[in-house]
Amino acid sequence: MHPDRGKKRPARPRPKPASRHRPPAGGGTPQRIAGPKPPGGAYFLWGRHAVSAALANPDRRVATIHATAEAAGELRDAIAGLPPERQSELPSITETERRRLDAIEPSSDGDKAVHQGMLAAVRPLEAPDLADFLASTDGALRLLCLDQLSDPRNVGAILRSGLALGAQAVIMTHRHAPEESGLLARAAAGALEHLPMIRVVNLARAIETMQAADITVAGLAAEGDMAVTGLAAIDRLAIVLGGEGAGLRQLTRRHCDHLVRIEISPQSESLNVSVAAAIALHAAGRPQ
Repeated sequence: MHPDRGKKRPARPRPKPASRHRPPAGGGTPQRIAGPKPPGGAYFLWGRHAVSAALANPDRRVATIHATAEAAGELRDAIAGLPPERQSELPSITETERRRLDAIEPSSDGDKAVHQGMLAAVRPLEAPDLADFLASTDGALRLLCLDQLSDPRNVGAILRSGLALGAQAVIMTHRHAPEESGLLARAAAGALEHLPMIRVVNLARAIETMQAADITVAGLAAEGDMAVTGLAAIDRLAIVLGGEGAGLRQLTRRHCDHLVRIEISPQSESLNVSVAAAIALHAAGRPQ
């Protein structure tokens, strides 16, 4: 009898399954795809509404345009419909793989850019001077003033509502307010190109300047002494919106001609500031 017969042999180790993710040739880790970068002083707009509106705006300086092959055809058709002088100002379209557009730097809060196959690197618009703007206005007026709103989505949504409901400008401070950005432009859905954003150093002094131009200034506040429906009787009107959470600052309140309330359900604590802006503008009606 063989000496090993009847004994159990030790189990052989099973070979590990081959990895589905093979390393690139030559070893090392997979190379990260790099997205396009805007030139100095520019930032990226993305998505059909924001990019198309920027290309059509003669006041907007466009540095570069990136698009997938499919989206590039769509943009070329849109550009062909623009005045010849505007067409000559625009850069040629750089066709770019979608994965490179996917790799552009997200916004500061990590939101991914929903680019729909197109990006445009643009320079910020030149902000009008408040005094010059007021000097050019006559008759009925609807303005929106932002008292330290910080969320670019809210500011963009306010621009969108403002354009839709008859506002002629949005006024905000240089500090404690978001700069132009792709996130703001995306929320504005093209309104950034049509509705002036006026920047001021001090909102209280800006209110005094408006009041000197026969503009009634109404601040939105839950404890307001005027119902929002009363805004319709005011010919030249500026509506002031407080910052997220804090609302109107005390100095701003003291400078307003009226504090205006929007009646809401007692079960609800407050409205989003962009929704409040839309309600107040709708109640005020379009300037005639």
